[in-house]
Amino acid sequence: MHDRFPSGGMTEAEFINIRCDESSESNKLNRPTKLNATNQQLFDELKACFEQLNIEKTCRVIVLTGSGRAFSTGIDIKYLSNVAAESAEIDDIARKALHVRSMIQRTQESIRAVDKCEKPVIAAIHGYCIGLVLNNEYICLHLEEVDIGLAADVGTLQILPKLINDHSLFRELVLTSRTYDTNEEQQIGLISRVFDTREALLDAAISLASVIACKSPIAVQGSKINLNYARDHTVDDNFTFVRTWNSAMLLTEDIVKSLMTTSISKEKSKL
Repeated sequence: MHDRFPSGGMTEAEFINIRCDESSESNKLNRPTKLNATNQQLFDELKACFEQLNIEKTCRVIVLTGSGRAFSTGIDIKYLSNVAAESAEIDDIARKALHVRSMIQRTQESIRAVDKCEKPVIAAIHGYCIGLVLNNEYICLHLEEVDIGLAADVGTLQILPKLINDHSLFRELVLTSRTYDTNEEQQIGLISRVFDTREALLDAAISLASVIACKSPIAVQGSKINLNYARDHTVDDNFTFVRTWNSAMLLTEDIVKSLMTTSISKEKSKL
């Protein structure tokens, strides 16, 4: 394993640490003195990182973690105060609104870059996970926006309702901003596995990434693209989309190689 930044298109990042291990990438939120609280620089680096890894041919899977004692304590209050101060200097209400709208859009695009990345992303979350960076038995998850005085605008209310299992409990957690534990997180469907230690969590994440990295990238990335498309479209639209998709992707040589390997040996080779 070695530190690296993807070639081209991204200057060295201060708050995102990238490590390469064969076909998987480990991305770490790297602002431990602030418990990985997010400011504009971290948002911008996150966006640049995932946009670059999306086109990086050697990257097949991405593991997202946080350095230090927490995955992230959410948005940096000092950064939020600076944004408010900038807005206060604008007298015209319409121009003030456009400025705030632009700032929100910039943040949304950073978070959406993770979702739009065609490579699978495994979030290995430990410690605190608060606010927009939506955990292990010693995790505290907290949707803090209502306590701050706003409606969440970077995915909590826009994407998560389409993914969770228990809408009633989810609405309660959003509207009360109370901290909740892994039992409730699993009940909602926000997390898939729980581990006793951070080390076990990271080992499992890397192990899962290694399994996925051995699969055909045509199949893996195509599956993620179709899953994301299915989330936002009707069943008929989804059938039309995958029909068009597979009319090209079924021509891959990976299918022939996989069938030949399976017929000769039970061992799965990397495609």
